[in-house]
Amino acid sequence: MPEPETQEGHAVFTYDPHPDVGEQRELRREYRALLATAQNTRRHLPESSLSDLNDMVRVGDELYNKVKAPTDGLLDSRFLLNLSDMGAEMIRQMRVETDAFDMDEYLHTIARYIGGHVSHTQSRAHRDDEETQFLVGDVEQWNWEKLGRLAARHTHRAPVSEHLLGPLQAMPRQRKVARTSRLVPEGEQVAPQQLDREDMTESENETSRLVLAIARRLEECSGENGVPLFPFALNPHSFSDSVENLFYISFLIRDGKAAIIDEEDSDPMLLLSEEPTDEDRQAGLTRRQIVFELDMPLWRDLLQLYDIQEPMIPTRTVSTSLPSSSGWYS
Repeated sequence: MPEPETQEGHAVFTYDPHPDVGEQRELRREYRALLATAQNTRRHLPESSLSDLNDMVRVGDELYNKVKAPTDGLLDSRFLLNLSDMGAEMIRQMRVETDAFDMDEYLHTIARYIGGHVSHTQSRAHRDDEETQFLVGDVEQWNWEKLGRLAARHTHRAPVSEHLLGPLQAMPRQRKVARTSRLVPEGEQVAPQQLDREDMTESENETSRLVLAIARRLEECSGENGVPLFPFALNPHSFSDSVENLFYISFLIRDGKAAIIDEEDSDPMLLLSEEPTDEDRQAGLTRRQIVFELDMPLWRDLLQLYDIQEPMIPTRTVSTSLPSSSGWYS
């Protein structure tokens, strides 16, 4: 009977369609005995060691060299599955012995080696539940150079300071006191002007006066179809007046005294209108609001587009006088 071929030290399964019945029966008997050994080892796993698993793996490899039929290979697979489960369970049960390294004995040995002495401040019965404390005496008298020479023989790495947990000499941090300096005022100090109700009323009256003035100007300039909005509102000499004119015109539109007609084929037209009555609002008259953005580049483009040379609303004079005691404006 030919021996099974091997590849790189591992047995290669060779199928034999006509195996010897006696050899096959003996192989199955040996596999069953190996499985029984594995089960017994698993029941007494705490008493077993890794060498026991290695011995069973070695026996399993020898039996696998004799496998020539798939049914025998199933027995080998069952054995390997049980063996892997035992290995995983053995690893889970492995634990590091806590008493394998005695820290107290280690400290005593080091202290005696460099001429010192270490003693406990509490009995051994209380060391398990509380933090262990030691009496070390005067450590400045210990021969630390002797310990350094001993350690230097077992390491070739240059000593560095990365292991230090803090500075060698801690300096107390001093609190910095912030110094504040008082500003020396230059010139005459003037208290802020406080606004009262009369000042606010006078300001509202000024806005109402300008709205009425623009309404009268609109009545003078508009014809039957009204007047173009931008040539009427924009002032080529003052950007601020142009913004204020649109602001005051919005009051007229809000109160229903003016309206804007915007058609697709023509420019937006501004014309006077009669204030809507309650009957008009009940009939379905609604008010639409829009937000119009006007900046200086757009203002210049509109002046050039409509060829506006002179304002239709007179330019308002800008006061440069300082606030007086009688009011917050001049």
